[in-house]
This record gives sequence, structure tokens and C-alpha cells, in this order.
Amino acid sequence: MKLCLINSLYEPYSRGGAEVVFDTVVKEFLKLNYEVVVITLGRKKEVVRQNNLTIYRIKPVNVFSFLDINSRPIWLRIFWHPLDVFNLSSYFSVKKILKIEKPVVVMTHNLKGLGYLIPLAIKSLKLRHWHTIHDVQLSRPSGLIIFGQEKPFLFIDMAYEKIVRWLFGSPEIVISPSNWLLDYYKVRGFFHHSKKIILPNPIIFLKVKKQDEKVESNIVTFIFVGQVEQSKGILFLIEALKKVRQSDWRLQIVGSGRAENEAKRLAGDDARFEFIGRVPPGILIEHYRNADFTVVPSLCYENSPKVIDESLAANVPVIAADIGGVSERVKDDYNGFTFAPANEKNLIEVLEYFLTHQQDIERLKKNCFVSVHNLSASSYLKHLLGLL
Repeated sequence: MKLCLINSLYEPYSRGGAEVVFDTVVKEFLKLNYEVVVITLGRKKEVVRQNNLTIYRIKPVNVFSFLDINSRPIWLRIFWHPLDVFNLSSYFSVKKILKIEKPVVVMTHNLKGLGYLIPLAIKSLKLRHWHTIHDVQLSRPSGLIIFGQEKPFLFIDMAYEKIVRWLFGSPEIVISPSNWLLDYYKVRGFFHHSKKIILPNPIIFLKVKKQDEKVESNIVTFIFVGQVEQSKGILFLIEALKKVRQSDWRLQIVGSGRAENEAKRLAGDDARFEFIGRVPPGILIEHYRNADFTVVPSLCYENSPKVIDESLAANVPVIAADIGGVSERVKDDYNGFTFAPANEKNLIEVLEYFLTHQQDIERLKKNCFVSVHNLSASSYLKHLLGLL
């Protein structure tokens, strides 16, 4: 059986959790000996065949590639977005590939950079179409909604949402990792006739080296994992920690991004802030294991952050902003604690509580893995295959 999976980015390109999920699904299908066709972006048009996997990289015509969007100025992106929505070169490239490959079903994920005419290409060929939503990019060009800035930007966001909603129509099945994100799109009139399914993202449970007994220490280790961007709350977190009354803590910052220099400037010469940079999954799990808490201080609405699942799978409780679908994963006083988004006072209160009640950390750790143990990649795929 041949399946086609489409996502803007595929290895070696990656930006966040959506790419991790996509890569996981591709690998799981290959393990079961399905023929898998991947359509994604590339620096040049090419076709790569690797046993049961065929990768088509396309290069849609636009003012710049989506691969470079983070380095392009905002004024140039204003011209890029309309061309992306109505990208005819992408439409014809994808339609031609689908005609050749004739998959049983086309599973789309993030399409920004590939263009929103792709659902029409799938529909024109009368192929089955399943779509997995990862964020709000079908509603907002930036793919972000910042807390306190929920209203659309004049007519631009409203026009964008209306056009994309029409182009997308109603795929046969729409999969959402969180109730929050699915409700977000329902309220805005998306996917009227689609079958809608809540299916939490799969987790890869990595094996870790057997650790020596952890040396008793009064220092509480917090860890931030992800894009070092203002919207992810890293600057907000650093400023909050600097105001915490206790001094027996440290923060490891794992990741990179445009706010890295500003984050280092805020941290100054305070040795409690440690900038690790990006690390591979095998090393990341070790950082989780050495932490007491993972902090997810997002200022933007989150769907179902992979960092939360990874942390819980590593038996590390989470302190997170209660925004978007976060509270569907982090349960107060069970596997972590939430705080009011963008509320520095509330965050400081939570941090200070655990610094003075370190005995509670071990209690929370006992519930972490239990809360995600049924979210394996094989279980995720079993749900998908049950839809065929």
C-alpha cells in the first residue's frame, strides 16, 4: 500500500514539534513496510529514492524560500504570503507527483511554504485527504497568536483566514493533537464536513544510559528546551528568575534562535544561566534527566508542545504557562504546575514554592511517565491505520 505524506520541512530541515511528529510517522510507516512518498521543500527540485521511501523536494516560485523565512524582513514577508497562498507552481508540481504515484491516501501536515492550493490539487484527483493541524497557521499568516494580542490585525488576518478556509475546504479527516486547537478551528468555521479526531502526538521513548545515583544537592535545576524566541517566553523567564528571592537554582537553556543574544545580555555574568545550544535527541534526554523541572513559559498560544511530552517521558515535571492546549498535558500538583500566561508575579510564586518545597518534586516525578506512557509512536500509527 502506498501513502503520501506532505509537510513543508523534512530532514535535514526542521523548525519544531511538527517536524518531529512528521518524521516519526514516516519512519513508523516504513517499519511496517508501507511504500511512503514524501513531498517537501528543497533548495532544488530533486527525487530521492531509498528502498520504500521516495522523497520529492520541490522549489515553489516565490520571492524567497520558506527555508529562509526567519532571516527575511517583515516588509518582504508581506509580499511572500499572498504568493504562498496561491502558489500555482507548487499546485502543478504536487498534482503531477500525485498523478504519477497514485497513493491510497494523502496525509498533509504543515503546508506553509508549499502553498494552500495543495488541498485543491488532491481534491481534483479524487484522492483521500487527511490533514493534521499543528498550530494556527491556517488562521494567522505568522502562525502565532501572542497572549493579549488575540484580535486579528485589521483586515489582513481576517482576509487570509477566509481565503485559506475556502481553499482547504473539508478534508475527509482532520486530526488534532489537542481539543483546544480543534475547537479553535471549529469556532472559525473550518472543516465543516470533515471527520474530526483528537489524537495526541506520538512520543519516541529514548533509552538512556544507566545513571549513577544523583548527588544530593539543594540546587534546583530548571531547563528550557526549544526555540530561543521572544514568543516562547525565554526573555520573560530569565527576567522572572532574576527576581526570585532564593538563589539555590540554575537554568539550562537548550536550543537556539533569534533572541539568543538578547537572552545572554539579560543573563549577564550570572553563572546560574547556562546556554547549551541545540543538541541531538540522544544528548537532550540526558539534559532532561539531570533537571528537576522543565519550564515552558510561552507567551504565544500553544497546541501541544513536544517539549512537554519529552519532559514527562523523561520523568521530569513541567512548569508551564496555561495557554492553548497546555493544560491538557500538564495537570496541577500531579505532573507539574501551570501559571497564568505572561503573569510574572504568578510565575515567580510557582518557582519560589518549589524552591522552598523541594520534597514535592519527587512526588510529581512519580506521575510524569504514567501520564504519557500510552502515547507511543506504534500506538499512534495503530490509530491512523484504523482509519484506512
